Amino acid sequence: MSFTDGKPFIATEKHLQTNWLCGKRGEYFRCFICGHKFQVGDTVRWQYTNNITGASGNPLVCSNCDGPNVIAKWKELCDLWKSDKMWFFRRHIE
Repeated sequence: MSFTDGKPFIATEKHLQTNWLCGKRGEYFRCFICGHKFQVGDTVRWQYTNNITGASGNPLVCSNCDGPNVIAKWKELCDLWKSDKMWFFRRHIE
């Protein structure tokens, strides 16, 4: 069984000590929707979204953000990131 099966799992100390997104151990083990930093015992789910145009990234989500509309929430955040509203976080190449 792997976290990539898309089923909820319980965060363990091992998860907290893993390098997520090339960060320091546990630094980026967070909900991609609300930013909650996972702790041992939290329910986490990995959502496959690389097949959704404009919503790639395969987010981890907490139990509060998970649900039938999690992909829509993630796509909305991805669209916001790409919008002019967040221009100052991105380097523009023209």
